[in-house]
Amino acid sequence: MTSDTSALPGAPRLREKRPTVPWSDLFVQGADGADIRLRVYEAAARPSVTLVWAHGGSWTRGSIEGWHEACAALASLGTARIISVGYRLAPRWLHPTAVMDIAAATLWAQQKYSHPVLVGGDSAGGTLAAGVALWFRDNGLPLHGQVLAYPPLDPECSAASYRHSRSFPPRSLLLDAWGEYAGSETDLRERLYLSPLHAARLTGLCPVSLIVGAADPVRDDVEQFAQRLAASSVPVDLEVSPAVAHGHFLDSSPANPVHRWIQTRLSLKNNQPATTEGA
Repeated sequence: MTSDTSALPGAPRLREKRPTVPWSDLFVQGADGADIRLRVYEAAARPSVTLVWAHGGSWTRGSIEGWHEACAALASLGTARIISVGYRLAPRWLHPTAVMDIAAATLWAQQKYSHPVLVGGDSAGGTLAAGVALWFRDNGLPLHGQVLAYPPLDPECSAASYRHSRSFPPRSLLLDAWGEYAGSETDLRERLYLSPLHAARLTGLCPVSLIVGAADPVRDDVEQFAQRLAASSVPVDLEVSPAVAHGHFLDSSPANPVHRWIQTRLSLKNNQPATTEGA
Protein backbone atom coordinates (compact mmCIF):
# COMPACT_ATOMS: atom_id res chain seq x y z
CA MET A 1 0.00 0.00 0.00
CA THR A 2 1.11 3.56 -0.36
CA SER A 3 0.77 6.94 1.25
CA ASP A 4 0.45 10.05 -0.86
CA THR A 5 2.71 12.07 1.45
CA SER A 6 6.10 10.41 1.13
CA ALA A 7 8.27 8.34 -1.17
CA LEU A 8 8.32 4.61 -0.59
CA PRO A 9 11.27 2.33 0.05
CA GLY A 10 12.61 0.96 -3.19
CA ALA A 11 10.51 3.22 -5.42
CA PRO A 12 12.76 5.82 -7.08
CA ARG A 13 11.22 9.26 -7.46
CA LEU A 14 13.11 10.71 -10.41
CA ARG A 15 12.07 14.22 -11.41
CA GLU A 16 12.59 14.20 -15.15
CA LYS A 17 9.54 15.86 -16.69
CA ARG A 18 7.11 14.24 -19.08
CA PRO A 19 4.88 16.20 -21.45
CA THR A 20 2.09 18.11 -19.73
CA VAL A 21 -1.42 16.74 -20.25
CA PRO A 22 -4.68 18.65 -19.78
CA TRP A 23 -6.97 17.50 -17.01
CA SER A 24 -10.29 18.43 -15.46
CA ASP A 25 -12.30 17.55 -12.36
CA LEU A 26 -15.95 16.54 -12.29
CA PHE A 27 -18.40 14.69 -10.07
CA VAL A 28 -20.51 11.63 -10.73
CA GLN A 29 -23.21 10.16 -8.55
CA GLY A 30 -22.41 7.06 -6.55
CA ALA A 31 -24.77 4.16 -5.95
CA ASP A 32 -25.98 5.75 -2.71
CA GLY A 33 -26.38 9.22 -4.25
CA ALA A 34 -23.09 10.61 -2.96
CA ASP A 35 -20.93 12.79 -5.19
CA ILE A 36 -17.74 11.02 -6.32
CA ARG A 37 -14.95 13.23 -7.66
CA LEU A 38 -13.09 12.20 -10.78
CA ARG A 39 -10.04 13.71 -12.46
CA VAL A 40 -9.86 13.09 -16.20
CA TYR A 41 -6.47 13.24 -17.94
CA GLU A 42 -6.57 13.63 -21.71
CA ALA A 43 -3.70 12.22 -23.71
CA ALA A 44 -2.17 14.51 -26.35
CA ALA A 45 -3.11 12.11 -29.12
CA ARG A 46 -6.77 11.19 -29.34
CA PRO A 47 -6.98 8.12 -27.06
CA SER A 48 -8.68 4.94 -28.22
CA VAL A 49 -9.10 3.51 -24.72
CA THR A 50 -10.02 4.80 -21.26
CA LEU A 51 -8.53 3.47 -18.02
CA VAL A 52 -10.41 4.11 -14.78
CA TRP A 53 -7.73 4.14 -12.07
CA ALA A 54 -8.06 3.50 -8.33
CA HIS A 55 -5.17 4.88 -6.27
CA GLY A 56 -3.41 2.93 -3.54
CA GLY A 57 -3.06 3.91 0.08
CA SER A 58 -4.15 0.96 2.23
CA TRP A 59 -7.82 1.83 1.61
CA THR A 60 -7.43 4.52 4.30
CA ARG A 61 -5.14 7.07 2.62
CA GLY A 62 -4.30 8.34 -0.82
CA SER A 63 -6.11 10.86 -2.96
CA ILE A 64 -6.52 12.27 -6.45
CA GLU A 65 -3.99 14.98 -5.53
CA GLY A 66 -1.47 12.51 -4.13
CA TRP A 67 -1.59 10.46 -7.34
CA HIS A 68 -1.80 13.47 -9.66
CA GLU A 69 1.79 13.47 -10.94
CA ALA A 70 1.78 9.71 -11.54
CA CYS A 71 -1.57 9.69 -13.36
CA ALA A 72 -0.56 12.67 -15.49
CA ALA A 73 2.72 10.95 -16.32
CA LEU A 74 0.87 7.79 -17.34
CA ALA A 75 -1.53 9.78 -19.52
CA SER A 76 1.42 11.57 -21.15
CA LEU A 77 2.47 8.28 -22.73
CA GLY A 78 -0.47 8.82 -25.07
CA THR A 79 -2.06 5.39 -25.02
CA ALA A 80 -5.16 6.14 -22.96
CA ARG A 81 -7.36 8.64 -21.23
CA ILE A 82 -6.86 8.18 -17.47
CA ILE A 83 -9.69 8.73 -14.99
CA SER A 84 -8.51 8.94 -11.37
CA VAL A 85 -11.26 8.18 -8.84
CA GLY A 86 -11.61 9.97 -5.51
CA TYR A 87 -13.33 7.06 -3.83
CA ARG A 88 -14.36 7.24 -0.18
CA LEU A 89 -11.85 5.95 2.35
CA ALA A 90 -11.94 3.64 5.34
CA PRO A 91 -12.37 3.52 8.26
CA ARG A 92 -15.19 6.04 7.92
CA TRP A 93 -16.47 4.19 4.85
CA LEU A 94 -16.17 0.42 5.06
CA HIS A 95 -16.26 -2.13 2.26
CA PRO A 96 -17.94 -2.17 -0.25
CA THR A 97 -18.29 1.64 -0.46
CA ALA A 98 -15.01 2.16 -2.31
CA VAL A 99 -15.77 -0.67 -4.76
CA MET A 100 -19.15 0.83 -5.58
CA ASP A 101 -17.66 4.33 -6.00
CA ILE A 102 -15.20 2.99 -8.58
CA ALA A 103 -17.98 1.02 -10.26
CA ALA A 104 -19.99 4.24 -10.59
CA ALA A 105 -17.00 5.96 -12.20
CA THR A 106 -16.56 3.06 -14.61
CA LEU A 107 -20.24 3.08 -15.60
CA TRP A 108 -20.02 6.82 -16.22
CA ALA A 109 -16.97 6.35 -18.44
CA GLN A 110 -18.74 3.66 -20.46
CA GLN A 111 -21.68 5.99 -21.03
CA LYS A 112 -19.42 8.94 -21.90
CA TYR A 113 -16.96 7.28 -24.29
CA SER A 114 -17.59 4.91 -27.16
CA HIS A 115 -14.22 3.17 -27.07
CA PRO A 116 -13.00 0.42 -24.68
CA VAL A 117 -13.06 1.13 -20.94
CA LEU A 118 -10.85 -0.79 -18.50
CA VAL A 119 -10.51 -0.62 -14.74
CA GLY A 120 -7.25 -0.76 -12.83
CA GLY A 121 -5.37 0.31 -9.76
CA ASP A 122 -2.16 0.12 -7.78
CA SER A 123 -1.86 -1.74 -4.47
CA ALA A 124 -5.13 -1.34 -2.52
CA GLY A 125 -6.59 0.29 -5.62
CA GLY A 126 -5.84 -2.87 -7.58
CA THR A 127 -7.76 -4.90 -5.02
CA LEU A 128 -10.72 -2.55 -5.40
CA ALA A 129 -10.55 -2.71 -9.20
CA ALA A 130 -10.67 -6.51 -9.05
CA GLY A 131 -13.82 -6.24 -6.94
CA VAL A 132 -15.35 -3.88 -9.48
CA ALA A 133 -14.72 -6.40 -12.27
CA LEU A 134 -16.49 -9.11 -10.27
CA TRP A 135 -19.44 -6.79 -9.69
CA PHE A 136 -19.65 -6.02 -13.41
CA ARG A 137 -19.65 -9.72 -14.24
CA ASP A 138 -22.31 -10.55 -11.67
CA ASN A 139 -24.55 -7.83 -13.07
CA GLY A 140 -24.09 -8.94 -16.68
CA LEU A 141 -22.24 -5.75 -17.64
CA PRO A 142 -19.41 -5.61 -20.22
CA LEU A 143 -15.89 -4.60 -19.28
CA HIS A 144 -12.82 -4.69 -21.49
CA GLY A 145 -10.24 -5.61 -18.91
CA GLN A 146 -8.44 -5.20 -15.60
CA VAL A 147 -4.94 -3.75 -15.17
CA LEU A 148 -3.73 -4.49 -11.65
CA ALA A 149 -0.41 -3.46 -10.12
CA TYR A 150 0.72 -5.46 -7.06
CA PRO A 151 -2.73 -5.85 -5.40
CA PRO A 152 -2.88 -7.41 -1.90
CA LEU A 153 -5.58 -10.07 -2.03
CA ASP A 154 -5.55 -12.00 1.25
CA PRO A 155 -6.92 -10.27 4.39
CA GLU A 156 -5.09 -12.84 6.52
CA CYS A 157 -1.75 -12.24 4.75
CA SER A 158 -1.04 -15.94 5.15
CA ALA A 159 1.23 -16.68 2.15
CA ALA A 160 4.91 -17.39 2.56
CA SER A 161 5.90 -14.20 0.70
CA TYR A 162 4.46 -12.08 3.54
CA ARG A 163 6.72 -13.78 6.06
CA HIS A 164 9.88 -14.13 3.99
CA SER A 165 10.01 -10.75 2.25
CA ARG A 166 11.73 -7.82 3.92
CA SER A 167 10.39 -5.36 1.39
CA PHE A 168 7.63 -2.79 1.86
CA PRO A 169 4.86 -3.17 2.97
CA PRO A 170 5.32 -5.22 6.14
CA ARG A 171 2.73 -7.86 7.01
CA SER A 172 1.71 -6.02 10.20
CA LEU A 173 0.81 -2.89 8.23
CA LEU A 174 -1.27 -4.89 5.75
CA LEU A 175 -3.14 -6.74 8.48
CA ASP A 176 -4.03 -3.45 10.16
CA ALA A 177 -5.11 -1.97 6.82
CA TRP A 178 -7.40 -4.90 6.02
CA GLY A 179 -8.99 -4.56 9.45
CA GLU A 180 -9.69 -0.86 8.97
CA TYR A 181 -11.13 -1.42 5.50
CA ALA A 182 -13.16 -4.59 5.99
CA GLY A 183 -14.33 -4.09 9.57
CA SER A 184 -14.26 -6.46 12.51
CA GLU A 185 -16.07 -9.48 11.09
CA THR A 186 -14.10 -12.64 11.78
CA ASP A 187 -14.90 -14.47 8.53
CA LEU A 188 -14.08 -12.18 5.63
CA ARG A 189 -14.24 -14.90 2.98
CA GLU A 190 -18.01 -14.46 2.67
CA ARG A 191 -17.76 -10.74 1.87
CA LEU A 192 -18.72 -10.16 -1.75
CA TYR A 193 -16.15 -8.26 -3.84
CA LEU A 194 -13.65 -7.98 -0.98
CA SER A 195 -11.06 -10.18 -2.69
CA PRO A 196 -11.17 -12.22 -5.90
CA LEU A 197 -9.24 -14.97 -4.11
CA HIS A 198 -12.40 -15.64 -2.09
CA ALA A 199 -14.83 -15.52 -5.03
CA ALA A 200 -16.75 -18.75 -5.50
CA ARG A 201 -15.91 -18.67 -9.19
CA LEU A 202 -13.88 -16.54 -11.57
CA THR A 203 -15.33 -17.74 -14.87
CA GLY A 204 -16.74 -15.01 -17.06
CA LEU A 205 -14.38 -12.31 -15.82
CA CYS A 206 -12.90 -9.88 -18.31
CA PRO A 207 -9.19 -10.31 -19.17
CA VAL A 208 -6.72 -9.54 -16.37
CA SER A 209 -3.20 -8.11 -16.56
CA LEU A 210 -1.08 -8.34 -13.41
CA ILE A 211 2.33 -7.01 -12.40
CA VAL A 212 4.18 -7.52 -9.12
CA GLY A 213 7.74 -7.18 -7.91
CA ALA A 214 9.82 -10.29 -7.40
CA ALA A 215 10.47 -9.35 -3.75
CA ASP A 216 7.00 -7.90 -3.03
CA PRO A 217 5.25 -9.37 0.03
CA VAL A 218 2.02 -9.68 -2.00
CA ARG A 219 3.71 -11.71 -4.76
CA ASP A 220 2.19 -15.03 -3.69
CA ASP A 221 -1.31 -13.49 -3.64
CA VAL A 222 -0.88 -12.23 -7.19
CA GLU A 223 0.53 -15.51 -8.48
CA GLN A 224 -2.27 -17.50 -6.84
CA PHE A 225 -4.85 -15.21 -8.44
CA ALA A 226 -3.23 -15.65 -11.85
CA GLN A 227 -3.28 -19.42 -11.44
CA ARG A 228 -6.97 -19.44 -10.49
CA LEU A 229 -7.80 -17.20 -13.45
CA ALA A 230 -6.00 -19.50 -15.86
CA ALA A 231 -7.74 -22.54 -14.37
CA SER A 232 -11.07 -20.74 -14.91
CA SER A 233 -10.25 -20.03 -18.59
CA VAL A 234 -10.02 -16.28 -17.96
CA PRO A 235 -7.42 -14.56 -20.19
CA VAL A 236 -4.59 -13.51 -17.88
CA ASP A 237 -1.03 -12.31 -18.21
CA LEU A 238 1.34 -11.95 -15.29
CA GLU A 239 4.66 -10.15 -15.06
CA VAL A 240 6.90 -10.74 -12.04
CA SER A 241 9.66 -8.17 -12.24
CA PRO A 242 12.78 -7.64 -10.11
CA ALA A 243 12.70 -4.02 -11.30
CA VAL A 244 9.32 -3.26 -9.67
CA ALA A 245 8.85 -2.23 -6.04
CA HIS A 246 5.59 -1.87 -4.17
CA GLY A 247 4.54 1.75 -4.70
CA HIS A 248 6.43 2.08 -7.98
CA PHE A 249 3.36 3.50 -9.73
CA LEU A 250 4.04 6.81 -7.95
CA ASP A 251 7.33 7.31 -9.76
CA SER A 252 6.54 9.90 -12.42
CA SER A 253 9.78 9.49 -14.39
CA PRO A 254 9.75 8.34 -18.04
CA ALA A 255 11.62 5.18 -17.06
CA ASN A 256 8.88 3.93 -14.71
CA PRO A 257 8.53 0.21 -15.54
CA VAL A 258 4.97 0.04 -14.19
CA HIS A 259 3.79 2.87 -16.45
CA ARG A 260 5.51 1.30 -19.45
CA TRP A 261 3.91 -2.04 -18.64
CA ILE A 262 0.47 -0.42 -18.38
CA GLN A 263 1.02 1.33 -21.71
CA THR A 264 1.83 -2.01 -23.35
CA ARG A 265 -1.19 -3.76 -21.83
CA LEU A 266 -3.55 -0.98 -22.95
CA SER A 267 -2.17 -1.12 -26.48
CA LEU A 268 -2.98 -4.83 -26.62
CA LYS A 269 -6.46 -4.36 -25.13
CA ASN A 270 -7.55 -1.94 -27.86
CA ASN A 271 -8.56 -4.74 -30.19
CA GLN A 272 -10.20 -7.06 -27.67
CA PRO A 273 -14.01 -7.27 -27.31
CA ALA A 274 -15.70 -6.51 -24.03
CA THR A 275 -16.49 -9.51 -21.85
CA THR A 276 -19.79 -10.08 -20.09
CA GLU A 277 -21.40 -13.03 -18.38
CA GLY A 278 -24.26 -13.10 -15.96
CA ALA A 279 -23.99 -14.44 -12.44
